[in-house]
Amino acid sequence: METNRYITDAQATLPNGDLVRGRVMSSDNITYLFRNEISDLDFYLYLRKGDQGWYQSGGPEIQWPQTMVDELGLYIDNSKLNQTKPD
Repeated sequence: METNRYITDAQATLPNGDLVRGRVMSSDNITYLFRNEISDLDFYLYLRKGDQGWYQSGGPEIQWPQTMVDELGLYIDNSKLNQTKPD
């Protein structure tokens, strides 16, 4: 059984203007789980990065706007860049 590893904190704005904020976790550095932690809103989303960029790979039946998926993906990309920089 693989355990999810903390990647970074992230936030995104939903189409209705609500802000979601929480941790991004991954067990394999391929599929990433973002889950809202700042309100009672039960929002979570699975993301993956392909040749064309970030895409929603699971979660609720709702297809979220690509701009929101890209916003969360940017946090993951920046986190990976920071991990590879020497001290």
